[in-house]
Amino acid sequence: MASTWTDKMDEKECYDWGNTFAAPWSERVAQMNTRATALGLEQDASDGCITWKDGDDPKTRFLFVDDPSDIEAVRRIYNDEDNMRIPTCFIVVRQPDASETRGDIIFDIFRLNPVSYLWHFNRVYTPPRTR
Repeated sequence: MASTWTDKMDEKECYDWGNTFAAPWSERVAQMNTRATALGLEQDASDGCITWKDGDDPKTRFLFVDDPSDIEAVRRIYNDEDNMRIPTCFIVVRQPDASETRGDIIFDIFRLNPVSYLWHFNRVYTPPRTR
């Protein structure tokens, strides 16, 4: 894992994150908890939301959108003011993209911050299937 999300990810790391995001919810929570612990943080998880905290202080939140055409799911994220106040908030969107050849299941990651509420932060993916 790169030291921070702002470091350039190599293909292996993109695959690692993609596999984590593609895992069933309980496995995703467990894998994300391992990452949080490695950073000295604690994790809270609820349906579609994982928050990494330093004690009671939320530091990073991951929100998951499985269907980018589900406008209500997207609206809920933006209507929740807590998502705008947390220091770092990522929206992880399972993205259908038939033109993407680097991987099988594609995830676009957007970061919310006061400058941009739709900053395309990164793209990760699961390894391509053997064709």
